[in-house]
Parts: sequence; structure tokens; C-alpha cells
Amino acid sequence: MKPLRYPRNNQSGFSLIELMIASVIGLLLTSAMLAAYVASARTYQIQDAMSEVQENGRFAMRILLKDLRQSGIDVTGSQIILGVKNSAADISDFETNWSDLVIAEANVLSDIVYLPGLDPDGPSGPKGDDGVAYYIGSTDGVRPSLYHNKDALVEGVAGLIIEYGVDSDGDKLVDSYEKLTAMTAADWDDVISARFYLLMSSSGTGVTEQAQQLIAPFNTVDTSDRRLYQVFTATALLRNALVVSEGS
Repeated sequence: MKPLRYPRNNQSGFSLIELMIASVIGLLLTSAMLAAYVASARTYQIQDAMSEVQENGRFAMRILLKDLRQSGIDVTGSQIILGVKNSAADISDFETNWSDLVIAEANVLSDIVYLPGLDPDGPSGPKGDDGVAYYIGSTDGVRPSLYHNKDALVEGVAGLIIEYGVDSDGDKLVDSYEKLTAMTAADWDDVISARFYLLMSSSGTGVTEQAQQLIAPFNTVDTSDRRLYQVFTATALLRNALVVSEGS
């Protein structure tokens, strides 16, 4: 009985050219999948940062608007809001006059807006407290936050600027919005509204492709860390200012 013999060409494998073509196709598919993964991860990073910034921004705005509108409640006299410059001397005088409300001067990163008559612990808090101070601060290496007296309220607030609406002729309409540096001692009695700007930033760095160019009043802020930055602004009518004005 003769053994079976198979043609030699039935035992041949892939040729070198076929292997090279298969490798190139595999590399192309891998590159496409990697590009899709990177794009998806990038999109997720941006959306996550945007969600964080908008959520914190809306919360900070809501808190500030609520307290600004109620500033001066149960306060005798016409001065129902006060701005404090960010200097060691001004902060020291402020704490002497209104009690110890802020952290160490070196960690206060913005001007302070003080709202007399408000209870720091909310409606259920003890009566007779001096009021509430808001400012940007940073302690123990934590990112800048919006502070409510000594407590960090919202993290990631990189800037706070307030403009005060002055009714200089007593017609209950704002005649001009002034920054703290332009306010005189007499102007505080005529403030009936406040317009604030919040600069929010994401916790993650390298989110944007390049440094952002921010709008005024934060157009000089360094954004080289490539965090996602967004500016929030709102205007609050100081309701008790009109009540005091009508009463007087």
C-alpha cells in the first residue's frame, strides 16, 4: 500500500507580503481605535469640568443673591452693606469693629463684602450676630474658595468683584455702579443694589487646549494652568435699602 502524498503547495503559510499587509491593517485599526478613545476621554474631561464649574457657579450665585437681597435686615440706620479693602490694615480695622469674621489676612484673596443683620447660621441661628462676610480665601493648600465668614462655602471660586449701585439723588434708581476703590464714606448710605462677578475654575488642569482669554473684569487673570474658567455675573436689589429710604 502506497503512502498518501500531499501537494507541496497545500502546506505553505502566509507570504511575507501578506504578513506586512495584515500588520499595516492592524496598525491602522489600532490607531483609529486609539484616536477614538483619546477623543472620547477628552470630551468627557471637558464635559465633566464644565458640569463642575456650572454647578458650583450656580450655587455660589444663589447664595450671594439671597443674602445680598436680605442684607441689612433688622439694622437701624441707612448703611446696610459695607465693602472692605484687601489690605492688612483695613481687615484688622474691620475685625476690630465687627468682630473676628475672617481668616488670616494673608489668605484673603479678594475684597470683603459685609452684610450686616444676617445670622451666620441662617434663620435658625442665634439672634444678635453681627452679620455675614463674603470673600475669596485659601488655607492649607486648598484651592481658592468662596468664604462665608470663616467657612469655605464653594471651592473653585478664583475671583470675586463687586460693584455697588449708588442712588445719589434719592429717586430709588441706580445712578452709577462703583467699585470699592471709588466708594466714599457717604456713598455707603446710598447703595441700593450690588452687581457681582464670580470667576469659577475647574479642579482639573490641562482641560483646555490653550490658556483662555477671559472677559473683563478678569481679563488679566493668568490662565496658563489650562483649567476651565467661566465668569458668572448677577445683580441684586438690596430690598432693605429701599425700606430704610422710605422710612426715613
